[in-house]
This record gives sequence, C-alpha cells and structure tokens, in this order.
Amino acid sequence: MRLKRPLLYIPAAIAILAVAALLLLPLAAMTPWARGALGSWLAGATGLPAGVERLRLGFLRGPALEIGGLSLAQPPGFGAAPLVEVGRVRVELPWTSLIGGAALDRVTIEDAVVRPAISNGGADNWSMLIERLAELGGEGESAWSVGQLDVERAALEYEDAGSGSRWRLTAITLAAQGAAPGVDFPLEFRFAGVSGPKTFHFAASGTARIDSKRGNHRADALAFRGWAGGEPLPLAGVELAGRLQSLVWVAEAQTARVTGGSFNLAGVPGAFEGGLELAGPEPRLRLRVKTEAFAPRAPAVAFGRPLPKTADPEAFSLVQASFECLLDGEILTIDPIEAQLDETRINGRAVPSERSLRLQADRIDLDRYLAPEEKSRREKKATLEAAVAQLGELDLDAEIRIDEARVAGAKLKGTVLRIERRNPGE
Repeated sequence: MRLKRPLLYIPAAIAILAVAALLLLPLAAMTPWARGALGSWLAGATGLPAGVERLRLGFLRGPALEIGGLSLAQPPGFGAAPLVEVGRVRVELPWTSLIGGAALDRVTIEDAVVRPAISNGGADNWSMLIERLAELGGEGESAWSVGQLDVERAALEYEDAGSGSRWRLTAITLAAQGAAPGVDFPLEFRFAGVSGPKTFHFAASGTARIDSKRGNHRADALAFRGWAGGEPLPLAGVELAGRLQSLVWVAEAQTARVTGGSFNLAGVPGAFEGGLELAGPEPRLRLRVKTEAFAPRAPAVAFGRPLPKTADPEAFSLVQASFECLLDGEILTIDPIEAQLDETRINGRAVPSERSLRLQADRIDLDRYLAPEEKSRREKKATLEAAVAQLGELDLDAEIRIDEARVAGAKLKGTVLRIERRNPGE
C-alpha cells in the first residue's frame, strides 16, 4: 500500500520532465555540438559535406526548427563554391510529427543560392543530390507533405565548362500549398535577372504534381508573363504573356516535354511546343513555333528596330511565320522556315553558328518596299543596287532565290542572290 502514493507522482514527473525538455532544448540547440550534429546528419543524408552556422528550436505554436548559414559542398571536381547555400531555413511541424510522420506545416527558405554545373567530361553536380533527396521522401504516394512552401530571394548560377556558357537568375520566389506526391497543388514562381544592359522579369502560376514512384513530374495550366528592357530595347521594354497546357519532366529518361503553349510577345501572337533531352552525350532541344498573322510595324518599334517608310503605305502590313529549331549540342539549326510577307511566300533554313542562310521566295515587288522619295527607275535601280551591296558586306554564306521579282519597273524571273562568307583572315 505504501507504493501507491509514489506511483501517483509518475505522471506529474513525466510532465515536469517534458516541460524541462521544452525549455532546455532551445538552449541546447544553440551549442556548437548541436550544429555539428545537424551538419553530420545532413552530410549523411545528402552525401555531401555540410555546414550549419546557426540553429534554433521553438515550441510556441508547435515544434519549429530554424537553420541559418546552411551550406552543401560541391562534389569532387566542381570547384570550391558550395553547391547550395541558404541564408535561412525555417521548418514548422505539427505536434503529431513528434511521434512519427513526415508532414510539415510550413517551410520557409530565404536567400538561397544554387550552383548547378556540368564538367568538361559531361558529368553534372546535381543528379546524386536529387536521388538522395528522393530517398528521404520515403516510398508511396503520401510519404510526405508540406502545407505551405515559400522560397524568397533565391538565385541560380549555372555553368557548363564544356561549352563555356554561364547565366544567372536572381530574385527567385516560389510559393506552393499542399505539396505532396501524387496530388495536384497550386504553384507560383517569379524571377528576375540582369544581363549586360538588359533587365528582365518573369512570373508563372498553375498546378504541379510530383510522382515519386515513376519519376514523372509535371506542371499544368501555367499562365506566364514577362518583361524585358534595356538597350537596344526602348524605355517601355517588351512584354510577354501566354499559357502552357503542360510541362512534363521524366527523371529516368532525363527528358522534358512542353505542349499547348501560346504567347503574345510585343503584339506578336503565336503557339509553341517542344522537348528537351539530356540523357545523350549532348543535350538536344527541339522547339516548334508558329505565329498568327500580325502587322509588324508596332512590334518592330517595341524591339527598337522600327521599319522604314515605304513607297507603298500597305507594305509590311502582314507577316506570318512558322519554324522549327533543333539545338544539338552547340549547333542550332532552324529548318524548315515558312513565312509570308504581305503577298510573298518564303521558305528556307538557317544555321546561325555557321552563318548559313538559304531562302526561297515565290514572287515579290521590291519597288513597293523602297523609300517614298525613290520615284524614277534610275533612282530605284541605284537604291536596289546599294541594298544588294550592303548584303554583300555581311559575313554570311547566303543564297536567296526569287521566282519572280519586280525591280525598278522590270520583271525578273529566276533571280538568285548569293553572298559568300569571307575566309578568316581576309
């Protein structure tokens, strides 16, 4: 009977210990030992050396972990700058997470910098990290969930040592709600950047789905908008708006596919679709673009390249174009090109890296595109000869064939204009 009274104190003792733990854990989290322990766990989970500068725990509205100065080092052979740097990460969990589960109430990431890179040998520095993170998610379609995900002031710095290409995106923000494998959740992201004298902004919103079993990830019903400004663009800049039916990434095949894209760029409406393949020795990008008919004078002004006045005020009243781009490694081929300028139909191909251009036009009245003051046949002929001479100054390998041309009042059939590219050193 004497044991009964002490047994009554056991629940109270457990409660006191729990309160003490809640009070002491935040203090313990500030110690170097706690930061080192978290860094060791992150290194084991990601397979990369990790460091943590600050660590805090809180229990005001629920368990919360805040990490400052987080860094993941590069895999061997990718330089000294960390692969991932994060100024601040805050993770808020429900109380049920203390007894198991991977459900998070809120994740906030601020001032992050990610540096994806490709070596001279074609290896990348991110595949292994993505695989390890996928393993942390567990198996099944509901192994984890995030009620609210916010990324603020992030940056992405990309470098391809093989091709020498580099670019940087800044001011990246991302917001998602109810993110979990196998379910559709709303997603919104924005970014900005500076390239020389140019400034650009981009934003998109839609729904996303993560398929952790098959590695097929997608975004649907994306609405996007953007703006670019800076020389040679005018002060108002150029605006972009459009929609995307779907964007699908297949992790195992390392391919991306874009379908049902539409856009309006500076008053030029059109549609696009394409795909990206990264599994081969060289990346391959295929993109098909088709514009609707549009009047080109206003877009030309928006791009800072106004079209000249013409003898015929109806000249440059209609343009429509469609083309297919294939980027295989570093070689970009635009083939076929199909276009219409007023009543003239044009087709051909171009290889910009080789400065190669081949065009075929059915018929064109060149007189109507001259300046209004060129009225006499002699003046027209001299102006056209000067224009052809200017084409000859271009460092191109070009051939332009015209089935029927009206030049200085005369009709010419089977006209061929050839521009030979100068040899280096000449």
